[in-house]
Amino acid sequence: MEAYLRIRKTRSGRLIHFDEALGEKLTFIKNAIGELNLSNVHSILRIPAEYAITSGGKRLRPIICTFCAEVAGGDFRDTKEAFLALELVHNGTLVHDDIIDEDLFRRGHPSAPVKFGAKRAVLTGDALLSLGLKYAAKTGRPSVVSWLSETTLKMVQGVALQTFNRRKLVTEEAYLEINYLKSGSLFEAAAALGGLMGSKDPEDSVRLAEFGKNFGNAYQIRDDICGVFAENSDDDLSRNDLLNGDVSLPFVYALDSDISGGDRITITSAYLGHSESVDTEELRRIYEETGALERCMVKMNEFAELSREYLDTFGESEAKEFLEYLLDQYYGKFSPGMKARVII
Repeated sequence: MEAYLRIRKTRSGRLIHFDEALGEKLTFIKNAIGELNLSNVHSILRIPAEYAITSGGKRLRPIICTFCAEVAGGDFRDTKEAFLALELVHNGTLVHDDIIDEDLFRRGHPSAPVKFGAKRAVLTGDALLSLGLKYAAKTGRPSVVSWLSETTLKMVQGVALQTFNRRKLVTEEAYLEINYLKSGSLFEAAAALGGLMGSKDPEDSVRLAEFGKNFGNAYQIRDDICGVFAENSDDDLSRNDLLNGDVSLPFVYALDSDISGGDRITITSAYLGHSESVDTEELRRIYEETGALERCMVKMNEFAELSREYLDTFGESEAKEFLEYLLDQYYGKFSPGMKARVII
């Protein structure tokens, strides 16, 4: 974490130490994941399952879950089984995503299907999803099991829609539906689960779910922007969304603009699979000149502000201030090309 990000003055003028607040939660989360007991899983699935869930990742969703529990007035330590369930499900869907997308890398490491083979990876993803439900049941809260089941179904539908619409021209509305199902719903669940474990008032989890949903919708748009404007030679050796034929908001907005015929051909040829490569600098120019980048930034910040509005319905606390800080760092202070400075 960069030193200049460590201390923040809150709206009330009080200073909070970001790294201390984050460090406590991250240690708890990493220890919980490291202590996962998969001894009842056969080694043929246990080894790739452990590989999938321990091979990096920002742990942003468990972080949001723990802080949301405190925003709701609870103890973040009570979220252990809930965020483990969420991480297991999340990583199970990522393994399946890598199979469908034929991705070679995940978090800088060979993807599970590359390392263990596609058939073994399919079953590994299934095992992780099953383990997720097992840990959800361990919370003793039927509402947690219900949330996780609904979220898993949403994520699967999101992958299905993305796959079905690959190399098809879709509307902004269709993109936003996929965005919510694949990304927003998982952040929505992370925040809601924190609320459920931290408060006895169902309304708290409803409001936190809206915070998480909008945070997640903004997150995916931000990721779309970074995929074009923050690429560098150190990134994973995976094809970008345009070459994969996966719809992104910059692409949707560019086609919806007064784009020149030549630029339209450039981006649609890559998206439709007629070109095997694309000049990143040219793509950046097109997205800037058509106003697609600016529109993406506006839409991202609209979701971020909605997220902040729901968070503002809660009383002041260090946990709330931390989540406000996340909103500032991920969205308020974000600019294209700053991917390397992301704090989590």
